[in-house]
Amino acid sequence: MSEHIKKVYSLYAWIYDSFFGKIFEHGRYVAFNMMNVKPGETVLEVGVGTGLSLPLYPKESHVTGIDISQEMLEKAEGKKEYYGLTNVNLHNMDASSMAFADNAFDKVIASHVITVVPNPLKTLNEIKRVCKKDGEIFILNYTGCNNRIISRFEEFISPLRDKMGLGKHFDLDGLLRDAHLSIECERRVNFFDMCRLVKCKNNPLPHKPV
Repeated sequence: MSEHIKKVYSLYAWIYDSFFGKIFEHGRYVAFNMMNVKPGETVLEVGVGTGLSLPLYPKESHVTGIDISQEMLEKAEGKKEYYGLTNVNLHNMDASSMAFADNAFDKVIASHVITVVPNPLKTLNEIKRVCKKDGEIFILNYTGCNNRIISRFEEFISPLRDKMGLGKHFDLDGLLRDAHLSIECERRVNFFDMCRLVKCKNNPLPHKPV
């Protein structure tokens, strides 16, 4: 991930909970319920940020969180200590090049990550690699409004959003097709239903390196 995005999220770390945490709260809870994490399951949260979702997971599950921003992770470490989350491990890591073995996790969730990484397909293929075969992959991301006029405006300001670390305009359905992932179920969440939460089954197919 670019150094620019690292710097942006290092700044956001200090306001993330009070600002973005509230904005994305609805999606966070819907995602947790859709994941339906069971005791003993291994979960990877890609882009764990300040760890807002960590207290939601069952303490009998095994949760790993990664983030590119050390400042965000320090906030997450604080929550881990405060809530006594001995089942949580946190790592400073790039989502497009993870240090985990193949087939390591039962479930993987990437929240508000895919639109900010330089290479979304490479990142999604990396998520598939570390997720167990027939495991579950969840993508939660801002995908814009269904209104055509508003959607065109969002596309117009996409470069500005990208520089602010808020993600660029992208085609989620096209990305999933390229990664050979099909949607099992989905929900529209957050303000004006401007974010999509999708659940996919990981049925890996051979793909060419990106």
